[in-house]
Amino acid sequence: MRRVALAIALLAVAALCTAAPQSGANKRAGVTIRVGDPYPGAALDFQEEPAVSLVPSTKVYYVRDRECDLYRYGLYWYFLDDSLWFRARTWQGPFLHLQSASVPRSVRTVPLNYRRHWPGPQPRALVQGDYRKKSPKTK
Repeated sequence: MRRVALAIALLAVAALCTAAPQSGANKRAGVTIRVGDPYPGAALDFQEEPAVSLVPSTKVYYVRDRECDLYRYGLYWYFLDDSLWFRARTWQGPFLHLQSASVPRSVRTVPLNYRRHWPGPQPRALVQGDYRKKSPKTK
């Protein structure tokens, strides 16, 4: 009788443990993208390497003739979509998700006129077109 009661108790605990994660999963809506996941949106439809222009006073290049936020910096291409950053070694991809803290500061701080679809309020220095602190002018 004890063994039957112990087996029932163990089955009840196992049922509770497996039910808890499922109920939490049902409460979340949308898609979760983890670091390293490939870009899930529409493919960047470039037939040839896109024309880029240098962002003044930086080493960042931006794609000027497309309605996307695609930048080249160093060895990588960076793409911003719906506040998520993706990175690839070539303009052809594959673009993989990375944390915004992993995006080089030079890319994250390009001036406003080199952005198209960045979410949220813009930092004051960027609105003024200056992403670096200037030293005070002396006479």
